[in-house]
Amino acid sequence: MARPLLAPLTAAQLALWHAQARDPDSPAHTTAAAIEIRGPLDPVLFAEALHRTVGETDALRVRIEETPDGPRQFPLEIEPPGHGFALHAADLQDLGDPDAVAHAWMRNDLARPFDLATGPLFRNALFQVGERRWIWYQRAHRIALDGHGFALVVRRVADVYTNLAAGEEAGPSPFGRLADLAAEEAAYRASEAYAGDRAHWRHTFADRPQAPTLAGRTAPAAPTALRATAWLGTDLTERIDALAEAVRATWPDVLIATHACYLAHATRSPEVVLGLPMRGRMGAAALRVPGTVANVLPLRLAVPPEATFAELTRQVVVGIRAARRHQRYRHEDLRRDLGLPPAGCPSAGPQVALMLCDDAPTFAGAPSAVHHLAAGAVDDLTLTLHHRADTTGLRIDHDANPALYEEHELATHQDGFLQLLRRVVDADPHAVLCLGPTLSAFPP
Repeated sequence: MARPLLAPLTAAQLALWHAQARDPDSPAHTTAAAIEIRGPLDPVLFAEALHRTVGETDALRVRIEETPDGPRQFPLEIEPPGHGFALHAADLQDLGDPDAVAHAWMRNDLARPFDLATGPLFRNALFQVGERRWIWYQRAHRIALDGHGFALVVRRVADVYTNLAAGEEAGPSPFGRLADLAAEEAAYRASEAYAGDRAHWRHTFADRPQAPTLAGRTAPAAPTALRATAWLGTDLTERIDALAEAVRATWPDVLIATHACYLAHATRSPEVVLGLPMRGRMGAAALRVPGTVANVLPLRLAVPPEATFAELTRQVVVGIRAARRHQRYRHEDLRRDLGLPPAGCPSAGPQVALMLCDDAPTFAGAPSAVHHLAAGAVDDLTLTLHHRADTTGLRIDHDANPALYEEHELATHQDGFLQLLRRVVDADPHAVLCLGPTLSAFPP
């Protein structure tokens, strides 16, 4: 008897399948967050809310195995809490440093790979670290959930918990089906929109521009990444906002332009190509289906010696606008169009990712804060921009592939970027970018 199949793999899933197959024991292809909840929480109701949400999420109830016809998704039965459900619960209040113990557990778990063939492709933990403080650790393989899908699941768990805590039913699931996501992608790939997107990207990169990196070489993604974190504070954040307003852009545009400027200066390149993570979701079904369709597309920027910061920022604004219009065209397809091999020879340099934490959910009135721990493999270097709804200012993470960068090199690059950022926000954006003499933190 034929085994039941679920939806075909999306193009993003298939790419992740091949990446995992090249290094089966790597835990790098994962997305994870620590959601800090401040307030009363019923761990039994929380487990029930999480289990119900998983039951509504097709992408979390699968395993993926190789077949003679290629990788296929098969349904997986998820046991209830207390009977095999992937939720580790612990009260750490009596330990000397509950937060340190929780984070050590999370680091250990992040080092464990998922088994795609057996599943489940997610793990959770709930730690009580104070009388009214909890840490919910949520992790999934990126073949199951991308960033958008991950956020959908987090919000739904909070909503279900809130209803259960009030003695009410959670109501019908807001999620679409995984099959709808695959069908929408298949329709796109057979459409005129796909042909138009392909024409756009092939024209933009017809000359196969070089994509300089700070490392100057390539290496496979390591199982874990190095991280350097900087908090910009409210004063610098306000100055960034003011500069963005002055050049008719947004604060991410300003930081992306600064990063492009740093990369061009450090590599002595008049042109850079950054990687832009994109949701890849433009249809109605895609926006409400937890799953994986995320994409990374190149942003090509000219940084000549006579450029002004306002001109560079304008390039960023226009380039991102165009990338969003054509964001469903897969970077794997573009690599094939350009005649690039599946691995190595990067089509883009460092990535710039944006994390918005304004919509951190509440759990029956208890507020939360989302702390991102991992967002997939880091091939080279990723600059992650975090924006919070409170007044703590911006946070910037530099994540680097340890096969390419050592800790002191990563710290040097972050210091150089921050030096440049402080100079940019205090300078005339319409004046020529004078970057010499070389900033002290830049590599020679």
